[in-house]
This record gives sequence, structure tokens and C-alpha cells, in this order.
Amino acid sequence: MKKGLKAITSRETLIPGILSLLLMTGLLVLLMITGYLFAANTDERIAAAAREAFVSQAYLKGDDIQVRAQDGAVTLTGTVAGEPHSSLAAETVADLPGVKRVYNRLEVRAHAGSGPTSSPAGLSGPGLQNVAK
Repeated sequence: MKKGLKAITSRETLIPGILSLLLMTGLLVLLMITGYLFAANTDERIAAAAREAFVSQAYLKGDDIQVRAQDGAVTLTGTVAGEPHSSLAAETVADLPGVKRVYNRLEVRAHAGSGPTSSPAGLSGPGLQNVAK
């Protein structure tokens, strides 16, 4: 008779154990998906904030700057009017919340027959490359 009671007790603990395991597995999968979506959402916010910052910068309005963010690392590509514009774009992005690193791949466009480009106040020298916070 004891053997029969033991089998019933095992089944009674086995089913809730399996259900708990399935529930924990489901929660883990949900957590992984949510983490991925949160990271993607953060990168989208960083890129949108960078684009908005460029629009508000008077010196960068005529420049063609594309922004790509992945895991807090921002890559800038496109063309700008001069090296100071490249530096200003990289510095602007580096100061945004959530940005861990900036890869400045901006190219300075050639001006046919024009003189030196004007610099934004306080900016001069070589452009920033791979700026880390």
C-alpha cells in the first residue's frame, strides 16, 4: 500500500514542477525578447535625437549626415561642408544620453573654386574619430 501512495505523491509533485519549469522558460524567452526590443528602441531614440540635434545646429543644416546606432555605438556617414562640421557633428552626438561611442565616417565635400570653409566658433583642428565617452 505504501508503494501506491508514493506513486500518487510523485505525480502530485511532478505536474506542478513541470508547469513551473514551463512557466520559467516562457518568462525567460519573454525577457530576452523584451531586452532585444528595448535595445532596438534605445538605438532608435539615439538616432532620432541625433538627427534632431543636427537640424537645430545652424552650421550643420546644409550637411548630409546619416546616423546609425547599434547598442549605443553611433556611426555617422555622409558629407559635410568642412572638417569643423565633422567635428561638431561628432561632438553633438557624443553628448547625447545613451551614446557609448561615436564612429565619425563623415567625408568633407570638395568645393569647386571656393575658399576655406567657415568654422563654427570654438571648433578647429582635425575631426573626431572613434570618440568614446
